[in-house]
Amino acid sequence: MKDFLGACLLGAVLGAMFAYGIPAKAQTIQLTDSRGYSQGTVQINGNTAQFVNPQGYTTQTATLYPNQIVIQNSNGTTVVGTPSYTVPPSPTTPMSPRVMQ
Repeated sequence: MKDFLGACLLGAVLGAMFAYGIPAKAQTIQLTDSRGYSQGTVQINGNTAQFVNPQGYTTQTATLYPNQIVIQNSNGTTVVGTPSYTVPPSPTTPMSPRVMQ
């Protein structure tokens, strides 16, 4: 479960960076939970990001391509994702009041 959450977080960070066209330079982003405790860092260089836990071990690596993201965890499991979009249904139109004639 923790690996899945990390993958989601890593994917979200990479997706946001890619979508907003952040220039390719190495950077480190500190991750904290809602209580302010360190959950590690994401180290990003170009189209590759690594999730590093608080003990300093790389637990996941993600590579972002134009139409695909590949996430690999420390035990070799690889997840390949492709962008998908969901169009929400149109809101219902309220009934108009009848006009007395």
